[in-house]
This record gives sequence, C-alpha cells and structure tokens, in this order.
Amino acid sequence: MNTDHEKAVKFIGRLWDNPSLVGLSPLQKEAQLLQFLEMNHKPLQSTLTSPIFFPGFSWAQIQVLLRDALAEYTNQTLPSLFQTVLNKNIDFSFIQHMTHRSTTPSAVKNQFAQFLSTLSSKVNSRKEFIGPIVGVGTDLIDRYVREAFRRQKYISFELRKVQRLKISSNEIAHLIKTTMLIRPAVRFFVPGGQVVPSNRNLLLVSHAFASNVVVQVTKAIPLMPDVVVKAGINSTLSFQDNPFLESTSRLASVFAHRCRNLKSGMIIDRGAESSDKSWFSVARKNYKFYGFDLDMLMELHGIATENGW
Repeated sequence: MNTDHEKAVKFIGRLWDNPSLVGLSPLQKEAQLLQFLEMNHKPLQSTLTSPIFFPGFSWAQIQVLLRDALAEYTNQTLPSLFQTVLNKNIDFSFIQHMTHRSTTPSAVKNQFAQFLSTLSSKVNSRKEFIGPIVGVGTDLIDRYVREAFRRQKYISFELRKVQRLKISSNEIAHLIKTTMLIRPAVRFFVPGGQVVPSNRNLLLVSHAFASNVVVQVTKAIPLMPDVVVKAGINSTLSFQDNPFLESTSRLASVFAHRCRNLKSGMIIDRGAESSDKSWFSVARKNYKFYGFDLDMLMELHGIATENGW
C-alpha cells in the first residue's frame, strides 16, 4: 500500500466512523459519503491539495483515491452482509411451488449469492442495493404483507386474484424480498457503463430496456424461476405506463424506495408523525413521478397509521 493510498484510507476512515452515520447500513454509509464528497468538493479540494495530504494532485486524482478507499471499506462488509441476508432473512422454499426446471432452494440461494456479488461489483448497480438490503434485512416486508392479508383489501386481492399467487402469505413476503434484490440488475446493464450520480435515486426504465435485461438476468441465474426474474426487473417500470405490472413488482418498487433512507433504531419525537406514515403520505402526492400504484400507497399508509409505524 503506497503512502497516498494510506492517507486516503485514513481520511475516509474518519468519515466512516462519524457518529452521525451510526445506524446506517454499509451501503447507506457509502452513498452518504459519496454525496458528501460531491457536495463539499470546494472546501475539501483546498484542504486535500495541501502539503499534508496530496500536494501536486489534481482534484480528479484525489477523488479517485477517496472513492477507491471508500469502496474498500464497503467491500469488506458486503460478503458477510449478503450471506446474512440470504441465510437469515429469505426462505427460498417458495420456488418449489413455481413451474420451472427441477432445483432446490439451496441451489437457488447459492447461485443467487454469486449473482448479487457480481451486481455489487459495479458502482451503478451497487447503489441500487441500498433500499433492498435494508428492507430485506429488517422485518418491514413481513409486517406489511401480514397486515395486508389480515385486512383482505386491495393488496391481498391483487396478489391472490390478479397475480394468482397460490403460495402462503409468508412465502409471498419472501418472494417480494427476492424481487427487490433483483432490481439492481437494471443498473448493472446500463449501456456503456455510464456512472449514475450518487444523488439520483429514481429508477425507472423503458419497457424495451427492461425486456432486454430480463433476458440477460435469466441467463445469469437460470435456476431462479423466470416469473421471479421478470417481476424483479419489472419493478423498475412505471405503473402509470404499465398498468398490468405484477403486484409483487409494484410492492418491491415501493418498499425499495421506502427503505433507501430508513435508519435502524430511529427514535420518533413525541407528537411527531410516525416514520412510515409520513413517508407514505409524501409518496401518495408524488406517486406519478415515481411510477407507484396509488391504491397500494393508500393501503400501506392506512396500515402504517393503524399500527403507529
């Protein structure tokens, strides 16, 4: 390790350990720090080009050093993070009820783990794991699916009667989690490897592009049922432009966005609106921009309100 790299790692290490980032996932930390570097480039440039840091380096060269150092911190955590999520938070037994080639949940999980590792190797698709990883790693999906089936209203009707899922509500929750983790593949196949700015969180693509990605992902994870792959990629389509989207796709899109900035252990001030209720309230106003299903947002808002979430 050369001296310049050591300096970059040490500088990023101080930022990484900032108390304000406590409670964030490693990917959330990485995104926050990338945004910090972009937004504060002027004061940072004057500091980091000084003799004690990187004298003689251009700001572009310094940015490369800092981003590489930041990626190292995140890379150290990703293998164990993916393994924990796949082993403890997702049960792949739902695939046994779907028409597909003969396989086992264990084989699907192992192949999927390799696929997630490949997706996380690129900056673009890596960023899109932020919401899905937090959502899958908590009980948020399980709670909302359980309440939706207890209510027996719009969401449960769409899952059972329209998408015609014949699996248990618990298995449906795991199906949605898997769907969420397939979403980042859309960024992985961005033409020309174009880097998406760290502050651009909207993920909507054309139907034609999504169809091409489905073909690529199906080849990459052939053991995963085709309907699951398609639902994962379709979660990046707008419901307004594609009114026949799978209900699991629509839910995956909402939950991925909801969990992007979710912070574990968040304490709500007395008298303040609960975190989920507030988010769904804002999302209802912006549903067209994000391509959400308004009826789903209405019910999710109702569930959050009833449960103080």
